[in-house]
Amino acid sequence: MHSWTMIIVLVVVFGFAVEFRPTDHFMTAYFTGPRINITTAQVTDELPHLEDYSSILAFLVIMIITDYYLLYKPVMLFNVFCGILVYGNLVMLPNFLRLKMAKLCVAFFKSYETVYFSYLFAKVHDKRFYQATSGLARTAMLLGKFCSSVFAQTLVFNYGKSYAKNLPCYTLGSVIFAFVWASFLPSVRQINSNDDVLGELVTQNNNGQPQSENKIVQCNTSCETILIRMWKDLNESYRNPIVLKWSVWYCLALVGYKTINMSFVTRGSEKNEQMNGVVECLTTLIGAVISYKIGVKRVNWKLKSNAFIGAGSLILGVCVTFCYFHQQILSIQLSYVLFGTIIQAMFVVSLSETARHLKNKCYALVLCFNSLLSLILLLCYKEFFIYSKIFHIDVSKQILLFGSLYIIVGTFYLIPCVIAFNRRLKNKCPVYQVTE
Repeated sequence: MHSWTMIIVLVVVFGFAVEFRPTDHFMTAYFTGPRINITTAQVTDELPHLEDYSSILAFLVIMIITDYYLLYKPVMLFNVFCGILVYGNLVMLPNFLRLKMAKLCVAFFKSYETVYFSYLFAKVHDKRFYQATSGLARTAMLLGKFCSSVFAQTLVFNYGKSYAKNLPCYTLGSVIFAFVWASFLPSVRQINSNDDVLGELVTQNNNGQPQSENKIVQCNTSCETILIRMWKDLNESYRNPIVLKWSVWYCLALVGYKTINMSFVTRGSEKNEQMNGVVECLTTLIGAVISYKIGVKRVNWKLKSNAFIGAGSLILGVCVTFCYFHQQILSIQLSYVLFGTIIQAMFVVSLSETARHLKNKCYALVLCFNSLLSLILLLCYKEFFIYSKIFHIDVSKQILLFGSLYIIVGTFYLIPCVIAFNRRLKNKCPVYQVTE
């Protein structure tokens, strides 16, 4: 078995285990139940609001330490350990204050995804396999989410909604297993190109100084050098038009995905909560299959990326906009299934293509920075259009807004394809030779 194949096998088991969290599918029922007994407004407004701001800190810390200090595996272990603290806290029946204090741990735990993919890209040295590894990793995550949803809904359907009180125990067991499994993953050995420069700077600054002062100088020089290196890596990465193109789409698409997912869950829960869970399971399962299929598909993305992003975004926009004009619950659910499956496939290609064109192997830096930008955009959107009383818009208008956003983004990415297509037609060149 090839080394990269073994890495994939080990990592997908971890991805499946860490996403097997039955509690997440009935979190509101658990929090508002008799054991914890907090209000629905506290669950849907106060706690997510605190988690969003905690996530900014989490992404900033991970962005700094992962590529240059701890090299992926220790960060993954720390992320999952935070998950153990979170679900262990739930098992012990916390009050609302303890839930708020645990949101920082929740933020670090849920940020594991960027470290998860970064670890994969760092261990699989052959960039030809990045798309396959990204597809398999996302497939494992979605299958874990699907199985946990089926498991939770089966238990609740058979024993009643009150059984949700036992779900944190299953989740805690799965997260502990993920932590133990991650401890056996091979570490990443990476020599940064700034090591020699750092050594020279330290040597120069240490000449003729006491040992205590040498340590201070060494620490300051190290931090300064790392920050300079981070800035150079970011600057060089986003100067690559391919990285910039996929990163811009990813940031905007992720904001829309999170908002639309929240909007569909809200509308579905008002109509038929059980059917909404079935639709979510179906979307996750089909998304896993599509992620696998797109991962093993060989495509020349340098030639077809604009067409793929443009056409995919247009379809996403049509699916979302369709729900604004059709209020039937079945139409909304079918559109949501199509939306969820397509965007998962596009996420696979976006991550693999972004990582493939990074020259300095700063995977966590760029992926975390993209996630951080999308989180900041999402927070600005929530503050202005959800929490604000002046610019507040209802769920239907939010769906129309993001549907229009996807259509505009898709049109923007299709413009180069149309220009290149017309240029080839005028020059009487074969259409299949069109380059972007």
